[in-house]
Amino acid sequence: MKFAKLYTVMACAAALCGMVSCSDVTEPVLQKPDPETFKMNTPPLQDQYIKLSETGTFNLTLNGQPSYGFSAVTQYRAQVSMTGKFDTETDYRELTPTGTGTLSQMTFNDIDLAEALCDLRGIKEEDQYTDLGEQKVYFRGVAFINGVPESHVVTSNIVSLNRVQSFFSVPKPGVIYVIGNYAGAWIGPTADQAENLIPYSLSEKEDQIRSKVYYGSILFDPEATEKKDKEDVVIQNTVFRFYTALTGWDDDTVGCAGGKDADTPVEFDDFKAGSTLEHDITKTKDSFQFNGYRGSIDFTVNLNTMKAIMTAPAAQ
Repeated sequence: MKFAKLYTVMACAAALCGMVSCSDVTEPVLQKPDPETFKMNTPPLQDQYIKLSETGTFNLTLNGQPSYGFSAVTQYRAQVSMTGKFDTETDYRELTPTGTGTLSQMTFNDIDLAEALCDLRGIKEEDQYTDLGEQKVYFRGVAFINGVPESHVVTSNIVSLNRVQSFFSVPKPGVIYVIGNYAGAWIGPTADQAENLIPYSLSEKEDQIRSKVYYGSILFDPEATEKKDKEDVVIQNTVFRFYTALTGWDDDTVGCAGGKDADTPVEFDDFKAGSTLEHDITKTKDSFQFNGYRGSIDFTVNLNTMKAIMTAPAAQ
């Protein structure tokens, strides 16, 4: 019994100590980071010839997290200049690394650098572009904690890549294609049909490039016909799915989720003028089929959330 009592007293004392220690815990206090200790490392390939490409990448590395006074999830960026000046926002453009952006060892897409260099030169169209050959390009690093403006800091030094061969690249809204029975017979999702499919494409907005959210309105011709028993019959239903590239029927297809995944339409009987349908999409050849409806459809397709919103304008 004495041992039991002693154990109980010791347990209570331990619990009390734990409570006291918890109450002594304080929230970390942000220290204003010292730029002098935050630097970008000299690139190992600084003097090597680097030919940028649409699919290539390059690396820049910082010397670690700034001196915030505690460990924090930190966002990292790089700023690029053609002159070595970073005095105003017109002197540079900011690049976002691939992935989460939380690694001080940063990887960037070549095409982002090429676009930044064109933008710094004021180039908007290809006929404005002239090849400058090898260029010396300057960089400095940036760090910040999301939601904490006073954490923003830039490196105290500037580094360069001394032999960069760029190319013309201006960001343009991405497109996807609606493939279906809008005109009767389906137009195939192949490269040779690219021009014919322009009226049936959805695109990103100019201020939302690379958002992977696509918008557009497509008319499924109420008078379109199809062959049945060797006769032309007016189509009564709307059938379609999406393609992210014109590489043929089997690849790059996005269709209606929840079907059999067997190139079989998923049918909706109550879609009519004035209706809006929000539905999941997935990589499949299963199409949407709106029974009894022909007419215009306004589309919003989000390839991040994999959802499509389809609205039929109200009848006039």
